[in-house]
Amino acid sequence: MIGALPCADPVCRTVAGIPPSLLPSRLRIVVRPAGTPMGDDPLVAAFHPDVVAALVVKGQQDEALVLTRHLAATWPVAPARLWDDALDAMSVEPLDVQGFQLSTANVPTFAVNGQGWPGAAHIFRLGRAIGRPLPHGALVVLTDDNRFVTLPLESNTTLRATAALWELNGALARDTPQAMPPRLLWVRGWTVHDLGAGVVDGQFSFELPEDLRSVLARLN
Repeated sequence: MIGALPCADPVCRTVAGIPPSLLPSRLRIVVRPAGTPMGDDPLVAAFHPDVVAALVVKGQQDEALVLTRHLAATWPVAPARLWDDALDAMSVEPLDVQGFQLSTANVPTFAVNGQGWPGAAHIFRLGRAIGRPLPHGALVVLTDDNRFVTLPLESNTTLRATAALWELNGALARDTPQAMPPRLLWVRGWTVHDLGAGVVDGQFSFELPEDLRSVLARLN
């Protein structure tokens, strides 16, 4: 049961008026550049200095109604459960998933686009989105808040395709009005590492955190 709402924010009150039985199916996640206006007290996960994920409710017109921390605090559900419920609910949102192989390495590559609801947050349910088990996670570059390109981390060979993945995202971003700053991310569930990728003097490079080195040591 939802308790008394301690604010007059119209979005907050709209969310508060949704029957509790419908909330799990209406929860969603959106990914936005850090600093994007989301109102007061949004329930967000700052998984990267430049990018945040926000927990929202899908409105009657498919709009994203940002869930506030103070409203979520009135519900008898732990915040972690709300995020998981949102990921489960996103399974109904259509995606365009294109699988292919980059010419530089014989490794599977995927481009994922939302077909209605913004698709970037599917990086947190990536195995389900591309229909492939990802016990070691994947390398991801977000193009914008709707699409991304990704390399499942299945062997050390995967690393040989990172420069091509970076170039592919750059080509896509050139035609994207609101492209994200390019970041090569290692995503494993809710855990996100920025690999500090970039091009210096014409040479693409990135860093390997210790956790990723340990994973690679166990792979072929």
